[in-house]
Order: sequence, then C-alpha cells, then structure tokens
Amino acid sequence: MDPSAKRVFLFLTLAEVFVAVVVAFERGLIAGIIGGVIVLVVAMLIAAWMRPRPEGPSSPGRRRVLGFMGIAGIAALAGGAGVGRALRRLTRPDPRPVLDAMAKDIGADALELVRRTYRAGRSGDLQLVLAPWSSSNYPQESVSLLPHDPRSSHALPWMYLERVPIAIHAPGIVEPSDATERVTLADLAPTTAHLMGFDGFEAPDGVPLPRIRRPSTPPKVIVTFVIDGGGWNVLTHWKDAWPNLRRLLGESAVYRNAITGSFPAVTACAHATIGTGAFPRTHGITGHNLRDGDTVRKAYGTPGRARPSDILVPTLADAWMHVAAGTCWVGEIGYQIWHLGMLGRGGMPLGQNPVAVYWDEARTGSWQPQNPDLYRLPNDVPPLDVLQEHQASYQDPGVDGQFDRFAPGLRAVCCSPPIIQYQGDLIEAAFDSEGIGTHDGTDLLYVNYKSPDYTGHVYNMLSLRTKFALAAVDEQLGRLSRMLGSRFAPGEYALIVTADHGQCPTVDVAGGVRLDPIQLQEDLNREFGGPILDVVTSVVPSEVYLDGTALWDAGATRDDVAAFLRDYRHRDNIGPYVSRDAIEWNRLDQRPFAAVLSTEYIEGLGDRDLSGFGPGRYFAETDPGIPAITW
Repeated sequence: MDPSAKRVFLFLTLAEVFVAVVVAFERGLIAGIIGGVIVLVVAMLIAAWMRPRPEGPSSPGRRRVLGFMGIAGIAALAGGAGVGRALRRLTRPDPRPVLDAMAKDIGADALELVRRTYRAGRSGDLQLVLAPWSSSNYPQESVSLLPHDPRSSHALPWMYLERVPIAIHAPGIVEPSDATERVTLADLAPTTAHLMGFDGFEAPDGVPLPRIRRPSTPPKVIVTFVIDGGGWNVLTHWKDAWPNLRRLLGESAVYRNAITGSFPAVTACAHATIGTGAFPRTHGITGHNLRDGDTVRKAYGTPGRARPSDILVPTLADAWMHVAAGTCWVGEIGYQIWHLGMLGRGGMPLGQNPVAVYWDEARTGSWQPQNPDLYRLPNDVPPLDVLQEHQASYQDPGVDGQFDRFAPGLRAVCCSPPIIQYQGDLIEAAFDSEGIGTHDGTDLLYVNYKSPDYTGHVYNMLSLRTKFALAAVDEQLGRLSRMLGSRFAPGEYALIVTADHGQCPTVDVAGGVRLDPIQLQEDLNREFGGPILDVVTSVVPSEVYLDGTALWDAGATRDDVAAFLRDYRHRDNIGPYVSRDAIEWNRLDQRPFAAVLSTEYIEGLGDRDLSGFGPGRYFAETDPGIPAITW
C-alpha cells in the first residue's frame, strides 16, 4: 500500500473509532458498533480503490495486508464501541442517593408494603409508587380522556386505600368486641383455620386475629364475604349506604385498624392473601400482571381458563381438602378471575371439582366456571330470566349517564343493582343445591361482590352509582346474614366480612395527576433505549418491565432508570393524543411519583428494620386514621 493510502486508511480508522465511541456513548453499544461498521466498510472500500492496480497476479502479501487492515479495523471498532459504552456507564451519576431519598419520602410503612409484594421472577423491574391522590391510566384511558374523567386506579400504598373493615360475626362463638391493633388480610386464613380447629394449616405471614377463641365444636360453615372496593374511605363517604353492615359490626368482633397489607392495594394480590395467609412476595400473585420468563401476562391467565398454579403456596382450602376432601365442601362465588385467589385449586371436595364461579362478560353474559377442567358451577344456577326480571323491575336513575360508554356491551351489567341481586340468588341456590353447611366438617364458602369497585372504576367512588352499588351489596349481606341465622343455630356458623381495598376519588377533584403509560414508555425508551432495542417492554399501573439486554446495551441499570424518574413531571407525561381540555394545566409541575424503586433496591432491603426511613413526607395527608365507631 502506498503512503497516501496508508494515511487515508489510518484517518478513516480513527474516524471509525471516534464514531463508535460517540454513538455508543449517546445511543448504546449496538448503535456504536453499527456506526463503526459503516465507517469501516467505507474505509475498506477507499483503501481498495486507492491501492495501485497490480500488473499480473495478485500478491499474497497484498492480500495479507488487506486482511490485517480489516482485522485491525474490526478491533478498533469493538474497542471504540466498548469505550463509548464504558464512558456512558462511568459518567452516569450514582443513583443510590436518589433512591434512598425517595424511599425516605414514602416512609417506613409504605416501604414495608412494597417489600411485602416484591418477588424475583414475578414482579416488574420498577415499582411505581404514585404520589397521593394520583392515578395511573391504562392506555385506552389516556387516548380517550375527558375533562373531569371519573376513571381511576388504586394501585398505591397509601392508607386511604389500605384501610379496610374486618368483622368476625359468629354468634355463640365470638363475642362482640372492638380492637385497634394493626391487623391485615393475611390474618383471615389463620383465623378461619383457628375457628375450624384445623392445625394442619400454617399461614406464612398471618396469625389468628386477637381474642378469637377456638370453639369446642367447629362451626358447620364459615363464609368469607368480600366487598370489592369497600374500604373505609368508600364506607365513610357513603355512610348511610350500609345499614346491614352497621348492624353486623355491632354484633361482631371488629378490627378497626385493619389494612390490606401489601402494595399495590389491588384485587388480585388481596384475594390471594385472604386465601393463603401470605403476602404477595410469598404467594406469588404480585399484581394483576406477572412476569413469565421473557413475557408479561395476566395473573391466572385467561378468564374461563384460570390457572390456579400461579399461586405458589397452598390456600387454606387446598390444605383443608388435603385432609377433609371426602367429608367437606369448599367453593368460591365471585365475579372475576382474580377472586379465585381465595380458593386456589380447592382439591376435590366430596369427590367433585369445587365450585368456582365468575361472570363471563366477554362472551356469554352468564355465570361460568373459572375453568371447566378444574371447577364447576353449583348444581342449581338461577336462569338468566331471573336477572332479566330484576333488570325489568329496576328503575335506573340515569346518574352520570355520559360515562356509560366506559362499560359497553356485556360489561354494562356490572354497575347496576340487578346483577348484585342475581348473585345473591346464586349464593342462596348454592346453599340449597350443594348442601353447604350440612356435611361432616366445616364447609368454606368465599364470596366477592365486585360491583362497588367496578362502578368506582367506571363512574368513580364519588358518583351516586357507587352508593347504589354499595347499598345493593349491603342488602345481599343482610340477606346472607338472615339466611345463616335461620338455617344454623348459634355456634354453627361464622361470617367474616371484609374488603380488599379502598378507592381513588376523581383525580381532578382530589388534586392528583394522571400517569400516562404510553408517554412514560416513550420517554424511557428515548432516554435509555437505542435505535435497535427498546428498554421498556410493558408499563402497567404500578410497575414497569424492562428489557435486560437493552439496559446492558445502554450501559444503564434499573437503579439508573428509577432515579431518572425522580424529577419527572406531569408536563413530561402528556402525550399528543390527550385532549387539551382534559389537561390540568395548573398541575404541570407536579410529580406523578412519590418514589420509583428498582428490583435491586428492594432486594437490597433484605429483612432489615425499616424504621430508619421514618414516617415519610406523605403520612399526614394520606392516612385518615382508624375509623370512628358509628355502630
């Protein structure tokens, strides 16, 4: 190669290294390599064009020189890209102080709720702790947002969502009492086992509720009754909507300082906690979405094909059926797939699949088994004519009708009293046709009434429609209580009443902001992704799932991504598809996040005492306190 060609090649090699360093620094290792390859190819072409044309056969020496030049170029390319990535990594600020500050912001109690939920291999890479009174949209909500939009979520750790009622109504067994010790939903399964006299169940996290004595003769039936979305902030707001619950509270052991016990305060986590006596980090239902290898999917899979194997520890019903399947009955009558967490697989009670029911709003508009291969309907199911009769006799007040579009088609049935009454019909028919409470040991029935929560998601908890739904559920609670009292003597039954979480008031009214998952994903990909790999695989209301390969390529860690969101503002999170009249312009500088914590950070907490994180800066505004006695 003549001297001029060598100089050109050297210059282009240096240019290749420079390009690889700069592009890798700015856009990641893979982008740096691609940029360097382009320059390398150009260098080789120019070198080949500038070398003298040989007369006669090509010299092996020349071929070796060209080969050496190619190898040298590739080495320079790899080195340059590697240096660029290393520089990108080294120039990032240490994220640890930022994460420590966010953890102290939310305080020890909220941090403990987050720790109770995280499970490696199931949880998202980032846990999104939204600021109080804020709410996370689903994508379809962001693109259809209205002024004063009522839709909201409650995937937060704040006490206005965590505080729930717990009442043990067991005439002849449990004396009426009032307690203010801190208890959680994880205590319900061991309390039920205690009432049954069943020592073969060990709750991983819960303990029997205080002052509940073990009866000499176990009750014939224990019913767990869950008011979905019926936390204390909803009950307090609609204080005249639950006279039957108020009466039962006066006749029960009441635990006024009860909380859901984990973050996020959502249905899937809470019901598995009720069933297992464990928190999500143990039972594995860490949210409505789960990591499954390289994908993210819904907990339990598809409605109608539910997979109870997602629960990683036995439920009380599982353990009970292991020893009493031939003599006792267990079952679940709920509305959605998430409610299956109270039952689990449920064994083979009396030689049959257990009853496990959900309302199929996607296809048939009827009660269906959670999975026909594993579960069944009660022997007697009231026909749909009964629901239609309830609907015909119900006079819809027409409140907030402009939001009916958010529950179209078969979903519309969810938010009106007729479906609530029809579920009460199904429960009574199950008692009759299944002989619940007539077997040789204790039968277990788990019930969830979804409508108050469903109505809150569509119309908001501040809407009169939520009051109507809550009042209708209260009527069915009274109906069930009367039925138990008429069929069983004192000492033969127990009724446990609770809720899974509270609800979020309308964001515009409460003073929060909405988190748009579409824009958040775009912003994180722009900051940490490259032209080839996106760093975000999924955003759900309380979690972000990241691509580990893309993170490595970017020279970033999960801690880096979490720390980046510390100063993220509402103005950064407004996508171009959001209606201008739906934007709260006076809140553009509000932070949507109280904290964003990475999996590494949560794992690093281990089992250490968290009291050093203090009460947090949000405690006073987010904890309404132990509810007053009004019964």
